[in-house]
Amino acid sequence: MATTLAQLMTDAKDRADLLNNAIVADPTWRRWINQATENLYRLLTVKDPARFYKAAPFTLAGGTGGNTVALASDFRQLLPGGVTKDPGSQSMRRSLRRFNFAERDAQGRLPAWGTVRELAYDIQAGNIVIEPAVVSAGNYAYYYVAGPVPWLTDGSQDNTAIASVFEPYVDFIGTHTAIKGLTKDESDTADLRADLALIVESIQAEFNSVSDPSTITDVYATGGGIWP
Repeated sequence: MATTLAQLMTDAKDRADLLNNAIVADPTWRRWINQATENLYRLLTVKDPARFYKAAPFTLAGGTGGNTVALASDFRQLLPGGVTKDPGSQSMRRSLRRFNFAERDAQGRLPAWGTVRELAYDIQAGNIVIEPAVVSAGNYAYYYVAGPVPWLTDGSQDNTAIASVFEPYVDFIGTHTAIKGLTKDESDTADLRADLALIVESIQAEFNSVSDPSTITDVYATGGGIWP
């Protein structure tokens, strides 16, 4: 069963022996849980960022104002070559290159854009922009590394479950948060810090034993034929 924010908060309070102690208000506990989740995310992405890869399909109408799409709320980083035109077509799909901002008005006519009006993208103010705008209509997808979206601290999301990718590591979140509670209470945190170190060691050992090494992407097919 998925762990909710309320359960995470209760677990952290219990670990810190502060279940019936009002020295820390619930909004603060929720903020600390957000911070612990972010720290867990950074630990996991170092070891296996592919667990957080996501795809976001979108359609553009084209033309001025019709060549942009807002990035997802959990967007952290675009993957290399991460924008594809016609992703649903095996024969037509192609990755777009990223254009320099200074090329935004060239509309595909610079030598760097190729011999035809090549489509290219940029990320500007939280949006993906496709140029040339006049020929940008169509179907696309972008591929990115997602990150945790912080819970609201007002209690309205207490029954919301944690993302499934974090579920095996809720002990990290509970312990990390409990340490902050004990620090606020001016109590000794040595035992919990030792527990957290063991949890981190366990996570790292898990990923070190199962993660495949990274490979070099042969984008120009110099090592053989392209995929059919």
